[in-house]
Amino acid sequence: MADEMLSAEPEYFRVNVKIKPTNNVKVYIDGDNGIAIEKCVQFNRKLYKMIEDANIYPSGEFSLEVSSPGVDEPLHFHRQK
Repeated sequence: MADEMLSAEPEYFRVNVKIKPTNNVKVYIDGDNGIAIEKCVQFNRKLYKMIEDANIYPSGEFSLEVSSPGVDEPLHFHRQK
């Protein structure tokens, strides 16, 4: 879903997704020129709605975090400079 959402804005890309047993979904996104917190908030809102509409968690019990990878996250792609 994250890739589908990002397809409209190719300068941004998914780095990683982590899902914990507690239904905590963490999506790490980066951009060719970095990513602003405001953009992460926009992506969070879009992705949250997509997850709800797809009824992935029927009880609605999940949390979603969209952020850029921190310095403690390894580089996954050449695009991450």
